[in-house]
Amino acid sequence: MKIGIVSNTSFNIFNYRLGLILALQKSGHEVVAIAPIDSFTEKIISNGIKFSPIKQLTRKGTNPFGDLSLVYEFYQLYKSNDLDVVLQYTIKPNIFGTIGAKLAGVKSICTVTGLGYVFLNNGLSSKIAKLLYAFAFKRADLVVFQNKDDAQTFKEQKLLSKQNFDVFPGSGLDTNYYSPDFCNAQKTEKIKILMVSRLLIDKGILEYVEVAKNIKAKYSNVQFQVLGEMDNDNPAAISEAQLGEWLEESVFEYFPFSEDIRQFVCNADAIVLPSYREGLPRVILEGMAMEKICITTDAPGCVDTIEDGVSGFIAKVKDAKSLQQKVEEFLSLEQPKRREMEFNARQRAIDLFDNKIVIQKYFSVLEKIKLKIK
Repeated sequence: MKIGIVSNTSFNIFNYRLGLILALQKSGHEVVAIAPIDSFTEKIISNGIKFSPIKQLTRKGTNPFGDLSLVYEFYQLYKSNDLDVVLQYTIKPNIFGTIGAKLAGVKSICTVTGLGYVFLNNGLSSKIAKLLYAFAFKRADLVVFQNKDDAQTFKEQKLLSKQNFDVFPGSGLDTNYYSPDFCNAQKTEKIKILMVSRLLIDKGILEYVEVAKNIKAKYSNVQFQVLGEMDNDNPAAISEAQLGEWLEESVFEYFPFSEDIRQFVCNADAIVLPSYREGLPRVILEGMAMEKICITTDAPGCVDTIEDGVSGFIAKVKDAKSLQQKVEEFLSLEQPKRREMEFNARQRAIDLFDNKIVIQKYFSVLEKIKLKIK
């Protein structure tokens, strides 16, 4: 088949869909990557993947006239590339790409990688987004969720047809690429705790900062770090002024961005993500695969990654005291127990979240769609 892989950034396609694309190509499918042009576009093309740019797709913005023209651009791209099916990721391709696919007579599979701000708030924009989700998803051939809670939320709010959804264990992870073998053993006196995330309130940055302040007041040998971009267009974003205040207080060491986070993970002793909601948090899976103890929350998506006390720790969502308790549990681990948990974390990543598992699920779905096309 001719398959389109569609997302709101080339970055997303290269970093999260490359394994799937290469597997599809190897099995004889023709693949077209469809996204806006960014610094990762050339990396997609250099892997022998056809790239078709979409010009009117932006991550942010709710201009209804722009969105109508976006539907038409999706329609044109799907027709001109003579696609049989599109695999769409992120909110705008999922909504407007699905409408464009329906108009073009192209089968569509939407993957919901997280609900985010739309479902954590009840403003007008959230209500409009849910109406658009309902309109689009009832016209999709399949909607894939990355955790059961998100699927249940869509069902309860009647945003789905009854039978057109499934749950996959994330986007898949190359556990050979994210491996402890990448790391050089470098021990320092400081115990390093790393949060990898955009600086958003709903990622739990406020709770993380509170815990960092309290822990540093009690333990002189613990260092907190944050790796992640500002996201000023997001309503939940932390301000530049607030970040500056934290840095002036030396609450944490800050790294704005990295194309390859593995060295940062290697240098850390624990990975923390106190998010309010995720699809399936990629950074936790990456940390687990690299034999790091990860601390996250019991929020949807996050809670699916770790067995509390076995392969990491799970704190209560939006609860700094609970998060601090889990960080202190980590700090109190004896070396044999810590080593056991690190081993368990990698084994869980391999057994449940490896690329091969997710790719096989997409292949199974595509076989069913192929029969429908015939």
